[in-house]
Amino acid sequence: MTEQNKERKHVAIIGAGISGLSAAYYLQQAGHSAVIFENGKRIGGAIQTSLKDGYLCEHGPNSLMVNDQRIADLIEAAQLGPEVLVANKAANKRFIVHEGKLQALPSSPLSLLSTKLFSFKAKSRLLKEPFMAKRAADAGSESFADFIRRRFGPEILDKAAGPFVSGIYAGDPNRLSTRHAFPSLFELEQNHGSILKGLIKSKREIKKGKGNPHRLAKREIISFKEGMEALPKGIATLLEDGTLFLETKLGGISFNKKTQRWHIDWKGKNGTIGQGSFSDVILTTPAHKLEDLPLEDEILDAVSQVPHLDYPPVAAMMLGFNRSQVKHPLDGFGMLNALGEKSKMLGALFPSTLFPDRAPQDHVSINVMLGGSRTPEHAKMSESAMKASIMDELRRLLGIEGNPVFSNLVRWEKAIPQMNIGYGSALKQIEQCEKKFPGIHFQGNYRGGISLGDCILSGITLTEKISS
Repeated sequence: MTEQNKERKHVAIIGAGISGLSAAYYLQQAGHSAVIFENGKRIGGAIQTSLKDGYLCEHGPNSLMVNDQRIADLIEAAQLGPEVLVANKAANKRFIVHEGKLQALPSSPLSLLSTKLFSFKAKSRLLKEPFMAKRAADAGSESFADFIRRRFGPEILDKAAGPFVSGIYAGDPNRLSTRHAFPSLFELEQNHGSILKGLIKSKREIKKGKGNPHRLAKREIISFKEGMEALPKGIATLLEDGTLFLETKLGGISFNKKTQRWHIDWKGKNGTIGQGSFSDVILTTPAHKLEDLPLEDEILDAVSQVPHLDYPPVAAMMLGFNRSQVKHPLDGFGMLNALGEKSKMLGALFPSTLFPDRAPQDHVSINVMLGGSRTPEHAKMSESAMKASIMDELRRLLGIEGNPVFSNLVRWEKAIPQMNIGYGSALKQIEQCEKKFPGIHFQGNYRGGISLGDCILSGITLTEKISS
């Protein structure tokens, strides 16, 4: 399509989270116009940072994995380069709590052979994976737990892959769909017949400059000096004037089948009333909030399963201590519980180890996660009961003496969307709705990946789709 005949689209985006902001930026870069309607007072969605008593607290994502050149380019475009903090090398070290003790997860073939975390039987089973037959591609109903047991054995699930699921999704590996929650692992098996073979081949391709041209050979975990909220604020500075409509209540979103246009009317924070006609509408609100939007009944009926995707509750309690109170060096990214471990915690991050100035001088911070799909009740405990339970475990695991000198609690009643078995049916509804109502797009972390990087890159994919 040449510049002369390329149609300039006018796009409405619902929601000013990272998905909406990224989509607006890439659409404007492609020559389209975009406006964002946000019901709240702030941008960034779940990305929120606060500073209290010298402790930097992240209410949502704690870091960003930069593994794609386009993400790095966006950070530079937003002039955030000088603000970037690369995670301490200790971030490569992850702890697993097994039988009441912290053990480092192997990070290399040599450490895998010497670790006491896995039995000889588990290590032998792991080495057999490249020689196992793959399962048919139509195995979309296989859970992540069954996938790992089949390819690596039960011990790897319990002590490595299962905790990994807790750290990413706060999910239940017996319910999550491999095909939809971990598509890269599913594709490695389908394309290479083996996860390990596929990983080795992928690394070789990256070194040779083959494969995905945007994939970076060196991946980095980063944050920003002022915290993760700097990212949505930085992207917002790239948007054209008049793009953001905060504190705006939508009155109706309707589709005219004759003109193939979308009509939206709204009421601004000052009582101003507006309306507009758009070629496309992008819905970036969480799936469970779709029913709150003033969409036509016919549209909501078309995606009836989507608003009911599982979003388990999660609580994050940030605790601060004098460095002298904690015997453990906290020399890692954090710790996660083995699946068989009796604990009220999902795990914990060590923010003051990962990035500088996350705690006052001579202090440390530990961010404990509770709840999720397997133990949602733990996220709903009273703050005092939660702190008491956490401290019992932290004293035992990390050798902490005394009480925390700082605490901050954040609760998410509906935290992370779960791509459980059956998610494929909801995805099919979305695709059918988008065909039935041209110009509507369902976007957000329940579609295309839950990571910040996935949400950013989805803006590029969507821009290409709308432009074509």
